[in-house]
Amino acid sequence: MATQQSLLEKPKKSVSKTICLLLSVIAVLSSSAFLASYIFKPSSVFNDSSLNHVCHHALDTTSCLAHISEVTQTHTFTATKRHKFDLLKSFLKKHASHIEKAMGETNAIRFRVNNPREEAALKDCVDLMELSFDRVWNSMLALTKQTTESHQDAHTWLSSVLTNHATCLDGLEGAARSVMEDELEDLKSRSRTALAILVETVLPPKVEQIIDEPLNGDFPSWVSIRDRRLLESGVGDVKANVVVAQDGSGKFKTVTEAVASAPDNGNTRYVIYVKKGTYKEHVEIGKKKKNVMLVGDGMDATIITGSLNFIDGTTTFNSATVGMYCLPRIFPVSLLCLT
Repeated sequence: MATQQSLLEKPKKSVSKTICLLLSVIAVLSSSAFLASYIFKPSSVFNDSSLNHVCHHALDTTSCLAHISEVTQTHTFTATKRHKFDLLKSFLKKHASHIEKAMGETNAIRFRVNNPREEAALKDCVDLMELSFDRVWNSMLALTKQTTESHQDAHTWLSSVLTNHATCLDGLEGAARSVMEDELEDLKSRSRTALAILVETVLPPKVEQIIDEPLNGDFPSWVSIRDRRLLESGVGDVKANVVVAQDGSGKFKTVTEAVASAPDNGNTRYVIYVKKGTYKEHVEIGKKKKNVMLVGDGMDATIITGSLNFIDGTTTFNSATVGMYCLPRIFPVSLLCLT
C-alpha cells in the first residue's frame, strides 16, 4: 500500500512543479511585454494638434487633415522634423499611386468616347498625369539631398503637378468632364496638401528671400556661370551641336528632326542652331529631352509657325508652336520668333 501511495504522490509533485514553472514564465513574459511597450512607445506621436500645425499653410485645412490621416493610420510618425519629412515622403508615394490610378482610368475612358475633341483632351490629360507622376518621384529624390536648391526644385515640381491637374480639367468638356471632374479635383486637393507639408516641413526659412531675389538686370543666382556665358553670347559665338537649314546646308532641314537627335536625359546643353527661314512645323520637346537650347538668327529672321488653334480642332494644350514637356530651371529658346 505504501508503494502504491508513493507512486500516486509523485505525479502530484511533478504537476505542482510544472504549474509553478508555467506561472513563472507567464509572469516574466508579461513583465517583458509591459516594459517593451513602455520603453519603445513613441514619445510624441502625431496628434490632432500636430496635424493642424502641419496643415497650417494649407488652402483647405479640412482636406489636408483628411489626406494626412490616410498616411498616419498605417504608419507611426512623431512630431519631430525628421518624422515630418518621413510623413512628406510617405504622402508623396501615396499621391503618386493616386495619379497612376487616375491615369489608368483616364485611358479607359479615352478609348470609350466617340467625340474626337474629347478623346484628344483626355489624351492630353494622360500625358499631363504621366509627367506629374514623374515630377512627384523627382521631388522625392530631390528632397533626399537636403539642400536649398533641391528644396526649391521639389517646390517647383510639385507646383507644376497642381498646374497639370488644373490644365487637364480646363481642357475637358461634355461627358468627359462630367466623369473626370471629381477625380481631378481630388488630385488638385492632394497636390495642395503636398505643397502645404513641404512648406511646413523642409523649406528653409530664407526661401522667400531667394525667390524674391532682386535681379537688377542680371541672371538669377541659380543660373550657372557656363549657362550665363552661353546665354550672353552672340549667335556667331555659340558652338552648336547641330544646325538646321532649309537650304540643306545644315545637318537637318526641320527643327523636329534636330530635337529628336538630342540625347535623352542629357546632362549638358545640346545647342540647336536654326538658320534664317520660316519653319512651318509643330515642335515638341519631350520630357526626356533635357538641356536643349534653340538658337536662331533673330526674331525677324528665324520663324517657327505651327498655325494650330482650338477652332481647327486642336486642344489648347497642344496648340503651342513649340511645346516643352520638360521642366528645367530655364527655358533657353532665344533669338527665335514663335507664332
